Amino acid sequence: MGRNRPSKSRLRTKTLLIGAALVAASAGAAVAADQVLLRAREGAAAMLRGQYDRAVTLYDEAVGTPDVSKFVLASIYSDRGVAKWRMKQTKEAIDDFNESIQLAPDNAIVYNNRGNALMDLGHPEEAIKDFDRAIVLDPNYGAAFNNRGNAYAALQNYDAAFQSFRKATALLSRTAAPYNGRGRSHMERARYHAALRDLDRSIRLDPKLAAAYRNRAVANFELGNYAAAADDATQALDLEPEQDKSKLFMLRARSYAAQNSFREGVADFDRVLDLEPEKVDAFMERGELLAKNKRYDAAIKDFNKVLELEPKNAKAYALRGETKYFDRKADEGYIDVNIALILTPDDPRALRIRGDIFRAQKRTENAIADYQKAASLDPFEENARTGLEQLRAPVPPDTRKPLGEPVAGWIITEKSPGRYVATNADYRGVTVPMEMFGAGKPKLLAWDKLKGAQSSIGLLRYDAGTPTGDGAFEYVAVIDTRKKEVLAIEPERWGDKAATWTWQTASLSVTDPDGNVSEVELQPERTRSAPVARRRRDDGGGFFGFAQQQPQRPAPRQRARRRSGGNSNPLGWLFR
Repeated sequence: MGRNRPSKSRLRTKTLLIGAALVAASAGAAVAADQVLLRAREGAAAMLRGQYDRAVTLYDEAVGTPDVSKFVLASIYSDRGVAKWRMKQTKEAIDDFNESIQLAPDNAIVYNNRGNALMDLGHPEEAIKDFDRAIVLDPNYGAAFNNRGNAYAALQNYDAAFQSFRKATALLSRTAAPYNGRGRSHMERARYHAALRDLDRSIRLDPKLAAAYRNRAVANFELGNYAAAADDATQALDLEPEQDKSKLFMLRARSYAAQNSFREGVADFDRVLDLEPEKVDAFMERGELLAKNKRYDAAIKDFNKVLELEPKNAKAYALRGETKYFDRKADEGYIDVNIALILTPDDPRALRIRGDIFRAQKRTENAIADYQKAASLDPFEENARTGLEQLRAPVPPDTRKPLGEPVAGWIITEKSPGRYVATNADYRGVTVPMEMFGAGKPKLLAWDKLKGAQSSIGLLRYDAGTPTGDGAFEYVAVIDTRKKEVLAIEPERWGDKAATWTWQTASLSVTDPDGNVSEVELQPERTRSAPVARRRRDDGGGFFGFAQQQPQRPAPRQRARRRSGGNSNPLGWLFR
């Protein structure tokens, strides 16, 4: 999906230049010039009809006409390059773009076109140079910013990609592709809430953009929105049935499995295995779903297949052992989980499973020891902690060193290298990802609880880093403490630019500093009146920007003008 290759929604501005060029021809043009005009018009018409081979033939005739001006000839080469690119003749297209640049070196559009062709040939570094040149020639060239974002993403420079896509969204606010690209950049930095915000907007702008559905399916899955993830995967498959088919079936299978939708999940795992008969993850996860639904023999068969493919797969031994334990074969399960722990002695899950088996065997002290070790190795291993509480045994203290000072009981810890979360002993089960947008580490700033109908809603504000060229970013996690769920992570401030938060009875609308709007459903408890989060004084512990007493619509944004190196030709807005 969007993770492994540049999105196919890449904005391909393949602009046909000949019309503007020929307008400049003198009224008293010779017959040869009239022939050029005729062939060029016919070539452009053929391009619009998708008859690219016919277009190339007509452009060939135009190029072969004697006494054609350099400016006109440059335009013909550029347009013929577009036609050849459409025919997948990428190297030949680049040759034509090179000819065009030799004749007219200051045309931003041709550099953008050549950059896209270089991307197709797998040369993102060289493509960036062309996109940079296009932007120098036309600083308002939104498509070039978008395409440069794709090139940076191909080089896994997602911070630079984010900045390019951000500029593209400002210039092309009514175009879906830049929002999809920026959403993908967020995903690669594990900013799934931010990704969802951009991908929602991308899909609103273009409901048929399959790449945005593929990316949003991943973001929804990572956020635990499993039903939405399955729906997005289905939509992507409907729009482009052959694109990333196996990955989408796998993601949808996982989404169904997470909801314990047994038949649907097994059916999709089967589809994956039809496409990739030796895919270990599909056997493993189908086995887990089968075991969860008491199909123990079938589950063990899947784990056996994993071990046939990967004889030292510790997870397969652990899960096969757990399945045997579920099937009241604890002694057989004990053998498997011991093998798993020989292969990976500090695996928290295997330790927890062996603890369960010890407990079934009435070996309480051994169970406690395994549970305690599992909880010490992984503070998020809730099953081990629950086992200790049920056995009334001491639960190991969380040895992770908090980052910074606590705020109202909330602390930040490093879940994995470079990945931070906030937790609070008063809200056990709530884990807030600290999505970061620049240099630095997260810092908690404030915690507010709302009142009245929204009394279950809490707002955790934090410093989200300082991107290059910007001031500090501040974000707010919107938390439903009753459901133990992070509803959204929304911007509060980007440098000196504040977001606008508008509260309604059952929802929240956030307009980010660039003017983009997202909606958050709050599902309040039933009471008569709806609360309003009010502005506080700058006392170091409150929010700024929550002053709306009545629901307000965000100010309408001006419809963005399409900019393409000074050429308003509608043929310049083609998507791939």
